[in-house]
Amino acid sequence: MDQKVYELLNGIPEEADYAVSAGDLDPEDIPLNRIEAVKELLLDTVGDDERFFAAKLLTSWGIHEGLVALERSMESPESLEGTYSHRLHGYDDTYCQILMAVTKYFANVADRGDTDLARAQVFSPLTKIIELSNSKPFEIGKIFDFVVNEKYLEYLPYIRNHLSLIIDHPDIHRSKIYDAIECLLKLDSKFVMSLLKEKNKTVEDFRPSVAR
Repeated sequence: MDQKVYELLNGIPEEADYAVSAGDLDPEDIPLNRIEAVKELLLDTVGDDERFFAAKLLTSWGIHEGLVALERSMESPESLEGTYSHRLHGYDDTYCQILMAVTKYFANVADRGDTDLARAQVFSPLTKIIELSNSKPFEIGKIFDFVVNEKYLEYLPYIRNHLSLIIDHPDIHRSKIYDAIECLLKLDSKFVMSLLKEKNKTVEDFRPSVAR
């Protein structure tokens, strides 16, 4: 990636000292010409990495073309593996990063007054992320927070299935099991208690004992 493209995808204006990354920028700090330049990277047939990073950034900014391209990239999960690694455990964390971009997308579009539209647009990528997390170790706590805060009950079948699939594999999923339990205790406690009874477990059996 050349310096010009790197700066386009990662640069933070001096006045935007609140931002940790370019994806955190407020709309007023993202000039239209920068948005258009990042969109052009989606059409680049040379660099798969550049297209992915461009799609993720546009998604974070609430640009629909980015969300569409990002979801398209998820159709081949193996092609994205290794883009990001978890800072402590070292497993592939790419889909957690995608999740953060999609939830930022929702927030930005909702801030523009299009909450119902955003709700519909993020459903497919978020449910795909839940399904991928059924067999991979990356965390999806931001989805649980999103569902609980917004009370979007259309995600409940996916979260129930997620917990059912991971509860017997604490060696892989660690604190994800407890996160899913906490989420469902707020939205469907009967399901949680029934599943725990079936497994002869309690909530405390899954409570994390150390920081992540």
